[in-house]
Amino acid sequence: MLSRGVQLPRKERNGRAGGAGPTLGRYFRITPEVLVNAPVRSGKIAEQFNSLKLIPTSGNRYQITNFEDISLEVELISLPLYYDETLRDGTPMTHIALVHGYDCLATTIIQHCAYFNKGHECQFCSIPVSLEARNTVLYKSPNQFLTVLKAATKEGRATHLTLTIGSPDRPDRGIDEYLDFVSHIRQHSDIPIHVQLEPPKPPTLLESLKTAGVDTVGIHLEIYDDTLRKRYCPGKFQHASYQEYLEAWRIAADLFGKGQVSSFILLGLGETPTQLHRGFQDTIETGAIPVPVPYRPNPGSHLEGQVPAYVKQLDQLIEVYLDCAQLLWEHQLDPSLHRAGCIRCTGCTALTEAYQVVQAKAIGKH
Repeated sequence: MLSRGVQLPRKERNGRAGGAGPTLGRYFRITPEVLVNAPVRSGKIAEQFNSLKLIPTSGNRYQITNFEDISLEVELISLPLYYDETLRDGTPMTHIALVHGYDCLATTIIQHCAYFNKGHECQFCSIPVSLEARNTVLYKSPNQFLTVLKAATKEGRATHLTLTIGSPDRPDRGIDEYLDFVSHIRQHSDIPIHVQLEPPKPPTLLESLKTAGVDTVGIHLEIYDDTLRKRYCPGKFQHASYQEYLEAWRIAADLFGKGQVSSFILLGLGETPTQLHRGFQDTIETGAIPVPVPYRPNPGSHLEGQVPAYVKQLDQLIEVYLDCAQLLWEHQLDPSLHRAGCIRCTGCTALTEAYQVVQAKAIGKH
């Protein structure tokens, strides 16, 4: 479901369009503990990805009809009720923050990345798309976010937060904006907070996030191989070298704790399992958790029409997950202990499930 995507009846609303990360997905429960963000596809694109066909059964439940000989029923997670509400000024609450997974409230506090000004944007990113479509606003204020947080919490759809930002052209990479946001949240709530940013310069600036009350951080390298990273992430490549990412992960792990720092690693852009294995080792040895995520061609991005390599290599994709999970097990970094953000949500990666498989084998369960 994560890699091939699903075909849904037209009446179901798709996930968010645009943004820096995976788009056009809906969340499903496979079991009470297993949740996935599956891209919703149709037509020619669904054929290219061999997307799974979902047939309605009862309520929010769907039967998968074309996955080998496995019969599987999944539950489509309902959209939050506050999605139909507005702020006092008439701004739709969905323009301020959305729920990821079942109960992770997420927002991009500035819906613009400076790399787009210079033509150095990440090739897979579509952060301007939702703004151009008027599905969001450029700047979210802390007060706006707190109003949405209250509404989402009231219906049980916010138990931890993810805050992201389009990188500003400053050495701190957005820490100033994060500090303002987090300080407002901490005046009203002790909810766990995850923030994402590039390595700030100097990386010791990360300490201010810890002092402000941030629980976990994501410092996303995206790609280990320098040649591929330069091609797909030219701005981020120029900003910080691989060694600078390693240093930032080490400093962050010392501040926030081992296993409370993460880095998205995109699968399907050309890296081999051997390259990924070496990168996973490097990341884990700093105390950070690599988060393998199948790259999703976002509409409006430069790679919109590119079909990832993993589409015809599902077995290899599974082996990559198990390899990462094995390394995490050997270093005693359990992703299920991550306090806030993408790893706790689990929707866009199969890492937690792979770790459970490795753990079960290690302790002799079947």
